[in-house]
Amino acid sequence: MNIYKKLFNIVRNNPNTWEENKIELLWNILLSSDKRSFTEYFKEEHNIDLSDTITFKELLVLCKQYKLI
Repeated sequence: MNIYKKLFNIVRNNPNTWEENKIELLWNILLSSDKRSFTEYFKEEHNIDLSDTITFKELLVLCKQYKLI
């Protein structure tokens, strides 16, 4: 199942959870086996410092650009 289907299923089954936890849900799908945060991952693997104000959409774009998705 691809990332978009997983996210869709999560949203459909838990609509209230989505807005509060969407970055955490994305992390659970993409990086939970790695155990690093998105900030650590992008800093260590790609030398990119993520801002604390990064939006979910910006994070999705980065994940796609660097082939996490």
